[in-house]
Amino acid sequence: MKITLRTALLVLLYALIVLLQYNLDADKTATRQLKNALELAVHDAALAVDPISLAEEGKIVFLDGEQLPNGRRLDDTAIENFKKSLEMNLNLTSAGGYVYSPKENSFFKNDIYVPYLEFIDDSHPLAQNGYGFTYSNEEFQIDNLKINGPSVVAIIITESPRWFQGEPIYIRQAAVYEYKR
Repeated sequence: MKITLRTALLVLLYALIVLLQYNLDADKTATRQLKNALELAVHDAALAVDPISLAEEGKIVFLDGEQLPNGRRLDDTAIENFKKSLEMNLNLTSAGGYVYSPKENSFFKNDIYVPYLEFIDDSHPLAQNGYGFTYSNEEFQIDNLKINGPSVVAIIITESPRWFQGEPIYIRQAAVYEYKR
């Protein structure tokens, strides 16, 4: 009887360890995939610069749909590049806005949110006195981010796709792509 109880306890302990391992592996994989996809997305967004501002004034201005001081409105190519990159790299769909739903064969099982996306370029009010400033945003817990050139800053959040039920783990990743000056 002693051997049977010991064996049952070891089997139960093994099952618990396997359960924890699967969940930890899912958390690590989801975190890595979100970080990689977000870094690619901010890079792709940063590639969309206004050729007129670059050619005439030597300024990097992202095509983020803003209106320039001279009255000219830019298209939103940078935002579209960002969205398409996330959709392609994480296997997601979006009906609009910054909420993405995973496709059937995606690793993720819950909606993915982009609560923060900011383009800091040569037309941004913070960059009017030049670069080399410290950027902070208390709402999104961005603190003491050194900006040395035109940048794209983004944050992405989702619930980890755990295999076994337990406390939900929310994954939050941030990425910055910067043109150094």
